[in-house]
Amino acid sequence: MKKSKHDLTQGSIFKNLIYLAWPIALSNILQDSFSVVDMIFVGKLGAEAISAVDMSSNLQRLISVLSLGISMGTVVLVSQSIGAQQREQGENIAMQALILSMICPLAIACIGFPLAEIGLRLLGAEEEVVRLGVPYLRITLLGGIMMFVSMTLGSIFRAGGDSLTPMVVMIVSTVLNIVLDPLLIFGIWKFPRLEVAGSAYASVIGRSAGVVIFLYLCFIGRSVISLKHVKRRIDLSVMRQILRLGIFSSMQGFLRHASRLGFIRVVAIHGTKAVAAYAICMRLRILVMHLGFGFANAVAPMVGQNVGAGQIDRAEKSANLASGLATVLMAVLGSLLFIFPHLSIRIFTSQTEVITIGSVYIRYLSATFAFIAISIVYGRALNGAGDTVSPMIMTFICQLGIGLLLVIWLSYLVGLKGVWIGIALSNVVQGLLMWWWFRRGTWKTKRLMEKK
Repeated sequence: MKKSKHDLTQGSIFKNLIYLAWPIALSNILQDSFSVVDMIFVGKLGAEAISAVDMSSNLQRLISVLSLGISMGTVVLVSQSIGAQQREQGENIAMQALILSMICPLAIACIGFPLAEIGLRLLGAEEEVVRLGVPYLRITLLGGIMMFVSMTLGSIFRAGGDSLTPMVVMIVSTVLNIVLDPLLIFGIWKFPRLEVAGSAYASVIGRSAGVVIFLYLCFIGRSVISLKHVKRRIDLSVMRQILRLGIFSSMQGFLRHASRLGFIRVVAIHGTKAVAAYAICMRLRILVMHLGFGFANAVAPMVGQNVGAGQIDRAEKSANLASGLATVLMAVLGSLLFIFPHLSIRIFTSQTEVITIGSVYIRYLSATFAFIAISIVYGRALNGAGDTVSPMIMTFICQLGIGLLLVIWLSYLVGLKGVWIGIALSNVVQGLLMWWWFRRGTWKTKRLMEKK
């Protein structure tokens, strides 16, 4: 293990945050830029194609949230091992995480492939949406191993304080995705016209290219955590430790996506155009959130390394500063979407009804971006300290216990607008809860890595 390119236990907290956050945010924006471009290309095939991709993507994320758990378990354990100056342990954890990220998606694909059509029908997809969505979902499931491995390897680099390398890899993957997207969707040049399925193939190929680059760097010893000399064997005790931490992050992701599937199911009652409007607004939401996730994913290894080094006050200051910066940025962008809702929706579609529906939702949603920022940053800070249970519980309370129930009830009372109000209120409550729990300070007693 090389000396970290940027020791997160020393120096200016602000500079450390910016050093880590901007490549993460840019990587996320680049990835989402592909999603935006993909939605624009798919949108030219019609509202049914947009709905097919969005419903399929939500199902795929729901059943592959284990990748989030493996990644978070890896960040926590590797960053704390680096902070505690435990070289061999950090490298072994990284190898076990890599093995897990290969085994788990294969099991998921075996289960999900035959159930693809059933899943779309359960969401209330119309016949044309099912026809388009099943191939897309099956392709992304089979290519899931690339998503798992890519996320895990990126987490290994970031845990060591290197967020620049994952950014470069993301640039390569995104450029390849964007180039392949129109070629495979519309059959340009000598490529076959695959329509919605072409979007899935482009994504899998782009992700695969990134994985090759990551593995090359890790196995030639060019990363902070090198896998060049690590024993390539299964260590069940380390795998259990990764999964024990990660399972709650996975459950948090599962609950979050389950609630969104519930939201889609309620929205689907109001027709395909309402689903298309919801899908477009969620894309815009994710685009804004990536700035918040830049600081959130930066603060996780910062808290992890400092907790590993026994510097609890520094870990707390890192989380508070990251939350403040993310809140300001997301609130500013939310204000722009609130003021110009029609303009933002029109980027994706020219259908008047979809624009009208989406403009109402984006105004309710953008008013809550500051609370979303607070929620994701403090949630990741708690994860970095080793507390993955509390964020999961709060996600369950807010997304399913409050959000989904409110959406169903308000939809019954006031129609589609009730869905937007329910989602907005759940975002506010979750932000306040996450802030309150972090301020309680129970995470300060967490220290997972013991010297061996």
